Amino acid sequence: MRTIIIATLLAPALSGCVVTSTSALVDAASLVGYAASGVKSMSPNPPANPIVYSKDPIREICIEWNGAVALSDFVPGLQGELLKHGVQSRVYDAGTQALACPVTMSYTGYVKWDTKVFSDAYSPYLTYASLTLRRDGRVLASAQYRIGSFGQDKWATVGEKLAPLVDALLPGNSSIIADNSPDNNRGMNGGY
Repeated sequence: MRTIIIATLLAPALSGCVVTSTSALVDAASLVGYAASGVKSMSPNPPANPIVYSKDPIREICIEWNGAVALSDFVPGLQGELLKHGVQSRVYDAGTQALACPVTMSYTGYVKWDTKVFSDAYSPYLTYASLTLRRDGRVLASAQYRIGSFGQDKWATVGEKLAPLVDALLPGNSSIIADNSPDNNRGMNGGY
């Protein structure tokens, strides 16, 4: 691939006759762009402005439902990432009180729509997310995700975009990530 790019750039400087097809050059440039975009889409941006006031391990979180976030896989993606950290979660309706749950999480998210490459169907994608952890109403931690400046992580899954945020919010659960099987989590003491 590198050879094609170099040859394309140097072809006009060569003496003699060079025959190139513009469509082949355009195809090569497009292929390079798609490959770079595909590789970069696997790594979402790191969290923006993470703030953590407590590094205690957390075992259970109640998530306050936000119906304004129009992505059906947002909460399941968030719960999956929490589970990787050994955190059980349940969802409660906004405006109600989460009983017997000292740690709560609220979230916001902004969604845009666009078509994927080689598709005419519009699909939603997450452009911004904010997660805030609270214990008995006091903020424990907060982190935000913003889509990359070139949209390189546009089509990454919600879980992939939220994973760095959950990592930043739960530094006390880092030992759980290595072995988060349900059998090992039952015997752990401490945390919330």
